[in-house]
Amino acid sequence: MAESLKDRVREKILRQRAEDGGRPIGDAEGDDPRLMDLRSDLAMLEQAGEDDPIVQHLAAKYWVP
Repeated sequence: MAESLKDRVREKILRQRAEDGGRPIGDAEGDDPRLMDLRSDLAMLEQAGEDDPIVQHLAAKYWVP
Protein backbone atom coordinates (compact mmCIF):
# COMPACT_ATOMS: atom_id res chain seq x y z
CA MET A 1 0.00 0.00 0.00
CA ALA A 2 1.25 3.51 -0.82
CA GLU A 3 2.31 5.91 1.90
CA SER A 4 -0.36 8.26 3.15
CA LEU A 5 -0.33 11.92 2.14
CA LYS A 6 0.62 12.81 5.71
CA ASP A 7 3.65 10.50 5.52
CA ARG A 8 4.73 12.00 2.19
CA VAL A 9 4.41 15.55 3.55
CA ARG A 10 6.45 14.63 6.64
CA GLU A 11 9.13 13.10 4.42
CA LYS A 12 9.22 16.23 2.24
CA ILE A 13 9.55 18.58 5.25
CA LEU A 14 12.40 16.49 6.64
CA ARG A 15 14.07 16.45 3.21
CA GLN A 16 13.76 20.26 3.06
CA ARG A 17 15.46 20.47 6.44
CA ALA A 18 18.32 18.32 5.18
CA GLU A 19 18.68 20.48 2.07
CA ASP A 20 18.73 23.61 4.26
CA GLY A 21 21.77 22.44 6.19
CA GLY A 22 20.62 19.33 7.98
CA ARG A 23 20.44 20.83 11.45
CA PRO A 24 17.87 19.23 13.72
CA ILE A 25 14.58 21.10 13.58
CA GLY A 26 14.70 21.64 17.33
CA ASP A 27 17.93 23.63 16.88
CA ALA A 28 16.20 26.38 14.89
CA GLU A 29 17.26 29.75 16.12
CA GLY A 30 15.05 32.81 16.34
CA ASP A 31 16.94 34.47 13.48
CA ASP A 32 16.47 31.58 11.04
CA PRO A 33 12.90 31.94 9.74
CA ARG A 34 13.21 29.01 7.33
CA LEU A 35 14.01 26.51 10.06
CA MET A 36 11.38 28.03 12.33
CA ASP A 37 8.80 27.59 9.57
CA LEU A 38 9.82 23.97 9.00
CA ARG A 39 9.59 23.26 12.73
CA SER A 40 6.16 24.88 12.96
CA ASP A 41 4.83 23.01 9.92
CA LEU A 42 6.13 19.69 11.19
CA ALA A 43 4.49 20.29 14.58
CA MET A 44 1.15 21.11 12.91
CA LEU A 45 1.44 17.99 10.78
CA GLU A 46 2.14 15.77 13.77
CA GLN A 47 -1.00 17.03 15.52
CA ALA A 48 -3.21 16.64 12.45
CA GLY A 49 -5.26 13.58 11.58
CA GLU A 50 -4.86 11.85 8.22
CA ASP A 51 -7.90 13.65 6.76
CA ASP A 52 -7.28 17.02 8.42
CA PRO A 53 -7.33 19.98 5.99
CA ILE A 54 -3.92 21.09 7.30
CA VAL A 55 -2.39 18.03 5.64
CA GLN A 56 -3.79 19.22 2.28
CA HIS A 57 -2.55 22.75 2.98
CA LEU A 58 0.98 21.56 3.77
CA ALA A 59 0.97 19.23 0.75
CA ALA A 60 0.22 22.22 -1.47
CA LYS A 61 2.82 24.38 0.30
CA TYR A 62 5.58 21.79 -0.16
CA TRP A 63 4.35 20.56 -3.57
CA VAL A 64 3.68 16.99 -2.45
CA PRO A 65 1.63 14.97 -4.97
